[in-house]
Amino acid sequence: MGLFNKNKYINYTIEIHGMKCSMCESHINDVIRKNFDVKSVKSNHHKNVTIIKSLDELDINKLKNVILNTGYVMKGVVKEYK
Repeated sequence: MGLFNKNKYINYTIEIHGMKCSMCESHINDVIRKNFDVKSVKSNHHKNVTIIKSLDELDINKLKNVILNTGYVMKGVVKEYK
């Protein structure tokens, strides 16, 4: 399993620019799921944000590159342990 017990997650709140619609949200969600082992991912183009829940630490540089390769821009990330 992850670095934490079953009840502990790392929440990543990512500011992403370039999402314009629900298809953009789906595109971001799909590419994150394909490249990372995450518990959940949810994007909101109105707020320019994607929230990822993971048991393990994510490689932030890889995350930034994966998002950039889709045509969107990651502006920042906040990591919280829940």
